[in-house]
Amino acid sequence: MAGGQLREIERLGRSLRGIPIHTGARYRLSYSFDATSERGCAGGVAFPGSLDDLARLLREAGRRGIPVFMRGAGSGFSGGAIPLDGGLVVSTEKMHRVLRFDARAGEVEVESGIVNRELQDYLEREGCFYPPDPASLNFSTIGGNIAENAGGPRAFKYGVTRRYVRSLTWLTAEGEIVLGAFPEGLTAGLVGAEGTLGAVYSARLRVLPLPEDFRTSLLEVRAGEEAFSFALSLLTAGLNPSVLEYIDAKTMRCVGEYCCFGGLGRDSDFLFIEIDGSRVEAAAQEALLGQMARAFGVVLRAARSAAERELLWKLRRSVSPSLARRGLTKVNEDVSLPLGALEEASRFVHALAGELDLDCYLFAHAGDGNMHVNIMTDRRRAEEMARVETFVERLFERVIGLGGTLSGEHGIGLTKSHYLSMVFTAAELELARGIKKAMDPRLILNPGKYFMPEAAACGGSVQRCSSIG
Repeated sequence: MAGGQLREIERLGRSLRGIPIHTGARYRLSYSFDATSERGCAGGVAFPGSLDDLARLLREAGRRGIPVFMRGAGSGFSGGAIPLDGGLVVSTEKMHRVLRFDARAGEVEVESGIVNRELQDYLEREGCFYPPDPASLNFSTIGGNIAENAGGPRAFKYGVTRRYVRSLTWLTAEGEIVLGAFPEGLTAGLVGAEGTLGAVYSARLRVLPLPEDFRTSLLEVRAGEEAFSFALSLLTAGLNPSVLEYIDAKTMRCVGEYCCFGGLGRDSDFLFIEIDGSRVEAAAQEALLGQMARAFGVVLRAARSAAERELLWKLRRSVSPSLARRGLTKVNEDVSLPLGALEEASRFVHALAGELDLDCYLFAHAGDGNMHVNIMTDRRRAEEMARVETFVERLFERVIGLGGTLSGEHGIGLTKSHYLSMVFTAAELELARGIKKAMDPRLILNPGKYFMPEAAACGGSVQRCSSIG
């Protein structure tokens, strides 16, 4: 990191009274990475507490040419929040208020730093819920969810973040405030843009009444059967679940060891299903599910109480933490595919992992085609990581060949940007870069990410601080 950048951030901190800006080693280290194992280089960390703070900060950082990296909870899996070249991390964690709730209009306005779970808990007390529920909902922020257009297990029935954004208050790269803009035109581009086009301060979100009833089940599809095909048969027969999740046999064994769930078939794949709606609707849907399970010889375990439902949800939520025990580091790719291609893609993934001798675990949102491919690794072993790189490239080639795409909800960020040419033509990429340059002429908002290749925007690979202190 250039000493000049650090000194410039220190001068910025002295000029902006009332906005904490820290350049100490513990801050620069703690905010230099996200949920990937990559680490960048932060020159400082700012903690604005209001819209006015954020506007002053962006205006002054822009005037000084300091690159800005907006950050929620740092829970992303694509390096989207990693700072490069000693830039300034702008944390939203002090902007976490519910600004307004209107039950009659079915909407809530929140600051971008509020955690998804905190919002869900607030709304539940009001008899409502916010449908997007990424697996990271206990710690990811609404601003981060907007940046990635997050989905989650309920996305099949309810859709992803974009569907629920009614307006945004955001700031341009020059610190100009755009108040309560509807999600069209420039504002629409911010949802899923990974913080590269503007800084979101608050969002007015659509919320829904809590469903009257829930029916939650775990289905065991024995070895030799095709779980994805059975899931597709359920949808074709008219099942309309809010949640339809696939967990492969190897992953479920890992979850069983982590949570002490006994009695599950060791060679079976599983579907986790939740149905919601009125009591009449939920009962009818559950009856259809039971009928289909019997017809296909699938073992169905249905929750018969709130405690049993919570136990099944504990199993589903334990997938990621159980995998964390399997390797020092994890490569997590969230490819997205047409529903009819999921079975073929899963067979390809397991065959490829076997060919390259890699420890692979698979789960998926089987209703919307979002497949999570997890390779447990040790980044200290260069030869193993070379095999992982080969795996990822061949996985992406196969997914695109099957009509899929590189990401369903984790985003492109830093880790996937150099694969974009597999999906887009040179002209399409240049158009995207043109939009970026039009909205951020000095390229200071999250440079080096998504459609702006790092080499072009930042002059090199991920920058590691040569000295922290």
